Formats: sequence, C-alpha cells, structure tokens
Amino acid sequence: MSRFRSHDGTLTPHELATMQQAYEDACRKLGLDPSPADPNEHRHVRDRLAVAVLAAAKMGERDRAALTAFAIAFGLRNWHLPKR
Repeated sequence: MSRFRSHDGTLTPHELATMQQAYEDACRKLGLDPSPADPNEHRHVRDRLAVAVLAAAKMGERDRAALTAFAIAFGLRNWHLPKR
C-alpha cells in the first residue's frame, strides 16, 4: 500500500496534488495549456493525458516525474499525440 494512501484506500490530498502536477507537467511538455480559456481546445489530448496519469497512479506510481513520463510515453505510443 502506498505511503500516501489513507486507511480506507482513498486518495489523499498529497496524492491528488501530485497527480494534478504530473498532468500539468505532461501538458506543458507537449506544448499544451493544461487549463485553456477554451475548454475544448485539444480536449481529447488533455483528457487522454489525464487518463494515463490515473492509470499509472492505479498501478501504484506516486512519483511526479514518473507519472509525467508515463503519461507522455503512453500517449505518444497509443494515441499518436503530437511530439514536441
């Protein structure tokens, strides 16, 4: 069990913050605004990055850099995300 997990298995505020930061890092590394003024701008790409971060976290990953790298690598390999 992760050192950040609460006793009931829910995500802690620290875990959620780490996941959010990893998502934002992945977006920026791909040249995307994680919170664009137009929420539909590159929405499919941003949604897929978020899914990848969640998938890595479900597998137990808690390191921000690793979550970011996983999201980018998974996205590039499986969803043909733009390379930057």
